[in-house]
Amino acid sequence: MKKPTVVRLYNFSDASLVTTAKEKIAFMRRDVAAFTPFGITATLVTSLETATNAFLNTITDIEAVNNQTQVTANKDAKADQLRVAIRAVMARVELQFGVDSAKYKKFGTEALSKQTDADLLITGKRVVRVGTEFLTALAANGLTAAMLTAITTLCTEFEALIIDLKIKIGERDIMQEDRVEAGNAIYKTLVKYTTIGLGIWETSDVAKYNDYVIYNTSNGETPEVVPEPSV
Repeated sequence: MKKPTVVRLYNFSDASLVTTAKEKIAFMRRDVAAFTPFGITATLVTSLETATNAFLNTITDIEAVNNQTQVTANKDAKADQLRVAIRAVMARVELQFGVDSAKYKKFGTEALSKQTDADLLITGKRVVRVGTEFLTALAANGLTAAMLTAITTLCTEFEALIIDLKIKIGERDIMQEDRVEAGNAIYKTLVKYTTIGLGIWETSDVAKYNDYVIYNTSNGETPEVVPEPSV
């Protein structure tokens, strides 16, 4: 069965989750004697703090996107190098056979600039095979075995970068899911503990009661209330 999509339980940012958790942890340590009868010990509070710090120190999606963007740029640059090398071969093929010849069309380099990564990779390898087949005939126009070997090398490097990008995309998806799950675990624990805090101080201390309120709004702060219009 396919794992269901992980959804964030809180509406505010991860940064707000961290600051909110640290704030409530400080209050719980201040009121540790009141929490102990409910089974919320100093050890449990420290565990929540440890989880919060670990969450704070994990790679963020901004960093993961940047890693992915850099690999994409490297792949695209290598694709451009491969196209240049292929065009250098095809210029010589055109001189020898003409663009309308069956031999020219056998290289399959039409719409080279619009080919997908997968198609470009296949084209590069095909150019090497067909170029090797016609190397003797094309030598007079300057085609060399070294030029074909260079294309083979570019194809190998390009393929590695395509795979690297796929891995980076997969890693980002995993990190996003893991981060949401870690944030949700912190939030659920925080809600559990602060609910106890609200219960402790509800009828005895308004200030301390307010210390344990969590607003699940976009910024984690008190929601703005629009006054009712006067009649």
